[in-house]
Amino acid sequence: MNARDKAILNDLKLYRCLSRDQIIGLHFNGLKNPINSANSVLKRMVRDGLIKCSRSFTPFVYFLAETKIKHDSQKIPHFLQIADTIIEMMSHKLPKHVQVEPKFSRKGGVEPDIACKWLGKNMFIEIQRNVYSQKVMQKKIDLYEKYFLSGDWKTEPCQVEGKEYFPFLVIVTDTRYAVESDFFKIIQVPSMSDLYEMVYKAKQPDQQPPAQKIRTSGNIRMKL
Repeated sequence: MNARDKAILNDLKLYRCLSRDQIIGLHFNGLKNPINSANSVLKRMVRDGLIKCSRSFTPFVYFLAETKIKHDSQKIPHFLQIADTIIEMMSHKLPKHVQVEPKFSRKGGVEPDIACKWLGKNMFIEIQRNVYSQKVMQKKIDLYEKYFLSGDWKTEPCQVEGKEYFPFLVIVTDTRYAVESDFFKIIQVPSMSDLYEMVYKAKQPDQQPPAQKIRTSGNIRMKL
């Protein structure tokens, strides 16, 4: 197993699953024929029992061999959205301390889609592409406030002793919700690229290199 195989396995462990195009963007960019190269490598890894493939989606979706996710699970598109969001962030600046759906409290507590440090700030990221009721969104904020008041967040690895602060709550949504908190900052944006523009690029418009283009899941379709 070579270094690229190991990197693909590490990403599948982090993201839970990835589409072929996401894997191409992460691991085959710059090759003369990235699609053929990726297809060949992924076919070999499936054959060797390192990964599994779901043909219920176009393009195909890949998992670790020991995954418990069903190949037609309704949660797969959400995992792919999470991966797309992190890949989008990477195209601007690499996030650190990335966790996918971490559990910071008991069952039923805070479980952001993504926890990371990006643009110098600790963030909890919620990807809300569906439209939810105000009641549902407020309940989510209430859970974060409960976690804030517990103080447990101060001991997380991303915190610096003596300089602890509660992560920004970033809601990636096309629908703006009337939610706010007295305890932490809530930011609502259509995409992480919009947040990048707001927080970083707008301050230094002439000093940033062109963003690297990375493939994402795009318009992935589930076969019915």
